[in-house]
Amino acid sequence: MANHPAVLLIGRRDDVEEILFVKEQGYRVILLNTQIPLEDAIIADFPIEMDLNQEDDVVTKALEISKRIPITAVYTNNEYRIVLGAKIAEALGLKYHLSSEAAQNCRSKAQTRACLTRHQVSPIQYAIIQSPAEILHVLSEMKLPVIVKPSNDAGSHMVQKCNTLEEAWTAAELIRTKVQNWVGQPLEKHILVEEYIEGPEFSVESCTIHGATHIIAITAKNTSALIEEKHLVPAPLSEQDSALIHELVVQALTVLGADYTVAHTEVKLSPQGPKIIEVNARVGGDQIHRLVHAVTGYDLRKLAFHIVTGGTFASAPRDTPVTDSAQIQFLLADQEGYVRWDKQAAQSIKGIEQVESSVRDGDYVVMTESNYNRLGYLIAHGVDGKHASLIMDAAKEAMHFFITKDQDGKVPSSTDRRMGVI
Repeated sequence: MANHPAVLLIGRRDDVEEILFVKEQGYRVILLNTQIPLEDAIIADFPIEMDLNQEDDVVTKALEISKRIPITAVYTNNEYRIVLGAKIAEALGLKYHLSSEAAQNCRSKAQTRACLTRHQVSPIQYAIIQSPAEILHVLSEMKLPVIVKPSNDAGSHMVQKCNTLEEAWTAAELIRTKVQNWVGQPLEKHILVEEYIEGPEFSVESCTIHGATHIIAITAKNTSALIEEKHLVPAPLSEQDSALIHELVVQALTVLGADYTVAHTEVKLSPQGPKIIEVNARVGGDQIHRLVHAVTGYDLRKLAFHIVTGGTFASAPRDTPVTDSAQIQFLLADQEGYVRWDKQAAQSIKGIEQVESSVRDGDYVVMTESNYNRLGYLIAHGVDGKHASLIMDAAKEAMHFFITKDQDGKVPSSTDRRMGVI
């Protein structure tokens, strides 16, 4: 066992099966995470807790481990740990990995925008500021509305669409008062102010191996106040629009230097054509990998692992698709109040694969302000000739989800505020 190869799993994001499928491929798992729950510690071969924000220490630790255990690959799907994983792979001299430069190009939204603009790939109006006062100058040259967001956070945290100068100032001030992102990393001083792009939003799930990018699926996305509400695979696009999006994503990944990685690229289809919103050098969140797997047969997490262990696209693992459409719907609260819904009614609809929630009927909740405090989700598969969206519509009607200020749980009138099911 001393020479049995191992994979270094950094900042595991999903559930325990992420460890299990690595072990199923015949590798031992060295798990590095800031906190490791007991169930992970039991399954991983070498669970090691340390502060992943201390990146130099983590790289040093990985080098020490490699002297005792042969490390074949570094694997992570955690947005906050993409750069760390790349640095470790480079320090270990591994062959198949995303470069730290490309990882940083994708991780820093400021660097992403600067790189794309420099290469004239999907250029848009934007500015990088470091104080709210600079908003005055920016908005003298940029039309409202604008998007204000931090450069190195994730999950739509502190990302705001601003319709007035006052809103833009407040959004920038909020970011500036924060010193850390969601996982405790120092926030970059850069604050992005970008023109607001009109049009439907999509994400492109792809992989790049030895410089060749393969588009696996395009996901249609719906958002409310920039919080992601639902995703649908495949996106209902014309062949022409699909081709334009394909071409743009390949160009973006090329100039950013992304290679040996699965990518999740967010795009809006504006009246002037597709525009890049963000590029993430990892598997998309929000259970998108499950939708893609159901429709295409490709498990994006396993594909990412296949790539960093030297696999080709031709030899990538692929299962038989189980449906022609798949959708996820998130449950959101548009106000603080009491949750009212019938979970069992949603579960009874044929084609509903899963209903997950952190709340029960009657629970008191606060308003959903980012992807991090949504209340749960439903996953639907197309079945018996019915599209997944129709299945989801039936489930939403059956469960009758709403938030009410009234503790007695009376059914709201048509004018009451409802959200989370669209």
